[in-house]
Order: sequence, then C-alpha cells, then structure tokens
Amino acid sequence: MLSNNRVELTLIEKNYLTPRSIELTYRGEDPICYIPGQFFSIEFTYKGDTKARSYSVANGELPNPDNRLLSFVITLVPDGVASDYFAAAELGSTVAVHGPFGNLILPKASPKRFIFIATGAGVTPFRSMLPELRSRISESPGLEVIVIQGVRNRDELLYADEFSELTQLTAHAKFMACYSREEGEVLSDNEKSGYVSDLYMDLHANPDQDMVYLCGHPDMIDQAVSYFDQQGFKPGNLKREKYQFSLL
Repeated sequence: MLSNNRVELTLIEKNYLTPRSIELTYRGEDPICYIPGQFFSIEFTYKGDTKARSYSVANGELPNPDNRLLSFVITLVPDGVASDYFAAAELGSTVAVHGPFGNLILPKASPKRFIFIATGAGVTPFRSMLPELRSRISESPGLEVIVIQGVRNRDELLYADEFSELTQLTAHAKFMACYSREEGEVLSDNEKSGYVSDLYMDLHANPDQDMVYLCGHPDMIDQAVSYFDQQGFKPGNLKREKYQFSLL
C-alpha cells in the first residue's frame, strides 16, 4: 500500500493521445492506493540529474489488476526537461513516485451540481473521477454534472469521448469543449470558440447548491477563483489545483 513513500514503477504502456500529450502507464510491485483527483510526484533521472514533476492520476475504467497501475498524461513543452525525458522513455524504464497528494477529491455527500473546469491536461483528475460520478448519477438521477474543457483546438481534446458518454446517462450531465484557437471549423452544440470563462460565467453558479473544481493553467485558475469568490464560494465548495510548467 503506497502512502508518501518512495516507490519504484515500471513503464508498461505509452500512447500519444494528441500531438502534444502522452499517456504513460506504470506498474508497481505492490497495490497503489489513492483517491481519484489526487496526484503523485514522479522522480526521474535526466542527463545524470534527479528531477521531479507532479502529475494527476489519469486512471479511468481501464483494467487495473490488484490496483498496481498508475496512468499519467504528460503535456509536451518545447525544450522542457520532463517533456524530453518522457517523450524518449522506453517501455521497461523505471521512475520513482511519492504520494498521493492533494485534496481535489469528491466529497462524501454530493451537492446538487458539480461543475468541473479544466484547461489542457488539467482534465485528467476529472477523468479519474468518472467511475465514481457514474455511480452517483445511478444512485441520484437528479445529480447535475457539468464538465468544461478548454484547449487550443479540437485536436488537443483529452478523453472527450468518455466525458461525452457521461451525458448519455442523464439529461442532467453536460460536456462542453472550448477552443481558444479553432478557426474555420463547424462547431457542434457542445463546442464553443473562446475561453472557459466565456462558459462558466453563464452557469450562474450558486454556492448554496454547487461545487466547483478547477484544474489547469495558473492564469485560468486565478481568474476563475477571483470570479467564484465574488459569487460567494469558499474553500469548502471551490477546489482548485494549478498545473505549473517548468523547463528546468
């Protein structure tokens, strides 16, 4: 059972989800415990130096024998140390992880409406929550779930099919994709041009019945927190996690 100890994992699968995003799946020798929404610090060696980066668990519905697998999504940044390392990582290579960490998790009791807002790979912790969200929708058909994913263009969407499947379970679930640089494309009803702020401001979020989760680019987080603070949200119903980028 993994807590905050250093544990070695072996890379067993590597897939490009988009031109700029890689999903890496690692296997441990012992069961790995975490709560959907949490993250791990990954320690790796790059050109003789030990580096560390934090990534949210992206595990979804994939088979996970004995809870020994962890999946992460890496966004490739030009000249980034972590990007170079993970892009070149071969199956069978190993890393060490510390964790789990973070409080971006679902509460024991559901609010009337969950609002999940992400940019880029910030959507991965929400993907890990999907099995639990499906279960809660089954138990409480009136539960509302809104997921907003902001990316530059359609090719950068992550797990859009899985979030869209959630909307087929209930009329109270909605998935919206927001493109900041998509031009000349015909957009469907669940696609919009612009930024995530253009969408969440139209939700008329109510701190008495809604719970908001934010994950992704620091600028988006800061802007959204300022907005929801003004609406009366507090730390108990406004959860956030910034994805910091480092080239070193």
